[in-house]
Amino acid sequence: MRAGIVAIIAASALALGACSGAAAPGASGTASGGPGVRVDGPDPSILPAAADAAVATRVGEDVVPPTNRWYSALAFGDPGLPVFPTPLSFQAVDGGFAAGLTRPVASENAIVAPAVTDVTVTFSGASGYGEVTEATPVGTTLTLGPVDVVLAQGVPVIGFTAAGGTEATLSVAFVDAGDGVATATVGETAYGLALDGGSVDGTSLSLDPGGTAQLFAVPDGGDAAAFAAALGPLARGADASFTLDDAATTTVTYADEPTVVAVPADRAEGLECALGTYATIHGTYSVCAAAEASWDVSLVEPSASLDLSGITDPEREAIAEALAADADAALELPADTYFGSKALYRLANLVQVADALGEDEVAARLQRSLAEQLDLWGEADGCAARAERCFTYDPTLRGVVGLATAFGSEQFNDHHFHYGYLLYAAAVAGARDSELAERIAPVMDLVAEDIAAPGTSEAFPVRRAFDPVAGHSWASGISPFADGNNQESSSEAVLAWNAVALWAAVTDDDALGDSARWMLSAESEAATRLWLAPDLSEFPEFAHGIVAIEWGAKRDYATWFSAEPAAMLGIQIIPGQPAAMDPLAAVPAESIVAAVDEAWGDANLPAMFADYLLMYRALAGDEERAEAWEAAISLPDDAIDDGDTRTWLLAWIAAAG
Repeated sequence: MRAGIVAIIAASALALGACSGAAAPGASGTASGGPGVRVDGPDPSILPAAADAAVATRVGEDVVPPTNRWYSALAFGDPGLPVFPTPLSFQAVDGGFAAGLTRPVASENAIVAPAVTDVTVTFSGASGYGEVTEATPVGTTLTLGPVDVVLAQGVPVIGFTAAGGTEATLSVAFVDAGDGVATATVGETAYGLALDGGSVDGTSLSLDPGGTAQLFAVPDGGDAAAFAAALGPLARGADASFTLDDAATTTVTYADEPTVVAVPADRAEGLECALGTYATIHGTYSVCAAAEASWDVSLVEPSASLDLSGITDPEREAIAEALAADADAALELPADTYFGSKALYRLANLVQVADALGEDEVAARLQRSLAEQLDLWGEADGCAARAERCFTYDPTLRGVVGLATAFGSEQFNDHHFHYGYLLYAAAVAGARDSELAERIAPVMDLVAEDIAAPGTSEAFPVRRAFDPVAGHSWASGISPFADGNNQESSSEAVLAWNAVALWAAVTDDDALGDSARWMLSAESEAATRLWLAPDLSEFPEFAHGIVAIEWGAKRDYATWFSAEPAAMLGIQIIPGQPAAMDPLAAVPAESIVAAVDEAWGDANLPAMFADYLLMYRALAGDEERAEAWEAAISLPDDAIDDGDTRTWLLAWIAAAG
C-alpha cells in the first residue's frame, strides 16, 4: 500500500509548515469519470448481515435500491409521497400518477413550492403504486403495470411509454392542438401532452405499442407547440460524468439527441434557451433544448491539515498550551456511528496539530489511542461479538450499517455525515502507520464504498447520496416526506468527500479518489451557493441571509434539532475541517459577519456552536479574526462542541490569518 496521503499529512510535521489544500494523487493533469462499472470493489461478505431494517421496498429485481435520492420515496415506505423533478411534482397513485407545476411562495422562514396534482393519469391494466425498475443518480423509471414512467432531474417532463401499447384516463380533458400535441389548462397553468405514436381524445389517451407521451407545463414566455417540437426521446438512463482539470466539470447527459431541459440561469451559457422560464425555489430556471448540460466549479483539493506556517509566537504558545490540556483530558468515546466517529475525528485533528508543533510524544500518545479505537471499528467480524463500534452489511438495501446506529442510520439516514468523520480519522492515522492502514482497510474500504462507490455494482449504489444535478447530497435514506428529500448539514457532507478522497489516497484507489474530489468540489460550491451565501433576491419575503435545510420542495430556516439561530448557521460550519477553509473564506466578508451576528444574538454566548461561529467569523478579515481569537481564548470549555477542541479552534483561527 503506497500511502499517497503521506505527502499531504506529513507536511504538517515540518516545523509549522502544514500545507492547506495540498494535492492528492491525480491532482495534476486531468482525471475523469462516469457512472461505469465498479471493478474490483471491496467485498461486503466479510461483514455480518445487518438486522432487518423493516423498510417496505418497491424496487425491481435487478435494481440496487436507490436510497438517498431525490426520488427515493417512489421506492420505499408508504406509497404516494411526492417527488420533485424541478419544476414539477410527481407522485404515484393507484394505477398511475399525478403531476403538476409547482410555484414557489416565500415567507419569513421558508420558500416553499408544494406538490401539485393538476393532472392525474391512470393506466388500463395497472394497479398499485409501481416499482422502480431503473435508477441512476439523475433519474428513474417507475413501472406501473404495462407502462414505464421516466423521470430525470433537469428534464421538466413526465414521460411514459408502453412496449405493448396502453390506454389511459386523464383527469382533465386535453384538446388536440395539431402536430401530435394536446393541451389543457388547469387554474393558471397550461399543460401540454406531446405524443409520438398515440392519440388523445378529451380524457382518453391511447398509446400504440412502443409509443411515447410526454406531459409538461408550458413555461412562462413559452408555448406548447415550440416546447413539444424541441422534445427528443425520453430521458431514460440519464446520468452524469465529471472531469477534473483546472476546474471540476460536471456533465449531465439526458439523451442521445437534444430534448428539453430546465437549468439555473448561470448554467444556461452555451445552450439554446428560447423556450421560456420556470419559477422555482432556487429562482428562475431557463428552459433549453439540449442533450446534455455541463458546468464548472472551482476545484477543491482534499486536505487533512491547517496551514500554521505563518502563526505568531504567542499564537503558537496558546495552541501548545491548549494541546497539553486537551491531550491530557479524559477521553470520551461514544459507541455509535455519529458521536463515536466525531470523537475519532477530534483525536485525529489533535494528532495533526501535535505533529505540526513538533510535540512528538503527545502525537504518539494520541495516535495510540486513535489506533486502538480504529482497530475496533476495523474488525470485520466485530458485530458478531458486540453491538457497537462495528459494521454489518444490509443485503436488501445494499449497504454498510454501523452499530450502534444513530439518527435512523439503519434506514440509511446520514451515512455520509457519520462515515466522513471515521474515514477522516482512518486516513490521518493510516498515513502515519501503514500497518494500521493494512489492518483496517478491508472494513474502511467498505465504509467508503457505502457512501461513495465510484461505479455501479451489485453490492452498492453508485455515489449513494450525491445528486450531480443539484451538486449536493441528500441525507434521508428513504425520504418519507411530503417535501421530498432533504439535507441539513452541508458542511458534514463536504467533510465526507474530503475524507473519502484522503482514504482513497492511503489505499491508492484512484477511481474512488477522483470521484471523491469531484464530489468535494461540487458539494463545497453548493454549500456556498445554496446554504451560506444564496442569491435570495427573488424572495424578499425571506428574512434571513442563509438557508438551513434544503428540501426537494422547500428551503427552510429551521433545523431538525433546535430553533436557535446559532443552530441554523453552526450546522453549516461544523466540524471546521481543513478542506472547508478556502471555500468558506470565499463567502463575502459582510455576509459572514451578518450571519454570525444573527446566529450569536444578544447573549454573551449563543446556545450552541459558539466555537464554530468564531471559526467562521475569523475568515471575515484581520479585525474579525483578532476578535475571534480573543473570544476563543476565553470560551468556556462547555461551549466547545464534542467534535472540536480548544486546540483545533485556536489552530483554525490562527491559520485563517
